[in-house]
Amino acid sequence: MRLGRYRFAPPLWGWVIVIVGVTALSSLGLWQIQRGESKQAMLAQRQAAGKNPAHDFMAARRAEGGSTPAYGLRYTVTGRLDADRQVLFDNQVRNERIGYHVWTPLVLEDGGRVMVDRGWVPLGPGGRSQPPDPAAPTGEVTMVGVWRDLPRPGMRLGGDGVCQLEGWPRVLNYPDVEQLRCQYDGDVANGLLLLDEADPRGFARNWQNQFEQMPPVRHFGYALQWFAMALAVAVIFVVLNTRRIR
Repeated sequence: MRLGRYRFAPPLWGWVIVIVGVTALSSLGLWQIQRGESKQAMLAQRQAAGKNPAHDFMAARRAEGGSTPAYGLRYTVTGRLDADRQVLFDNQVRNERIGYHVWTPLVLEDGGRVMVDRGWVPLGPGGRSQPPDPAAPTGEVTMVGVWRDLPRPGMRLGGDGVCQLEGWPRVLNYPDVEQLRCQYDGDVANGLLLLDEADPRGFARNWQNQFEQMPPVRHFGYALQWFAMALAVAVIFVVLNTRRIR
């Protein structure tokens, strides 16, 4: 391509690399914007919810026609904890220590399940080869907490997308709702109940601190950095492949 006194002639492999790179960096920027907007909405809802009593989860679900209730609100949920089939959400850091967040399914009266995040536990003495198996209350229980969307990674590179068929508790890394439904071979609500910090049936947790450590404005700042890197890659690509015609 000739542009006045200059000629722009990148090789095919160069186009491939820059398109993949710019697309990946831009995707990470968009993901950070989505995270920031989601956290903004959740913080606003949490502030409003803190002034009101918790909603009944089943009633809210029926009112929504069976769909997921609103994120960021406090709900009370009654059912039976399935302590024999818990999920350990992998690679969770607390005070510079690696561990898991314990997701315990609470079986509802209609047979569906709500995943309850009961907090953080450290790696067991055997390390990753012997993950912990946290205890949970038996019988019918009522739990209260804030409802949020399932955590999502910046990019999915495969791996845990395959449904495991044996062994509990199961160590998973950013499972989506379809994977959770596959694990339990049944309905699982699309979201996560963050168990109230005052509830003794959980483990180490500080939900407010998690929001303060990564406020929405920081997500937007990271998004700007990713977009700037995408622009830099494009500019460098143009500069390196543009020659002045003599």
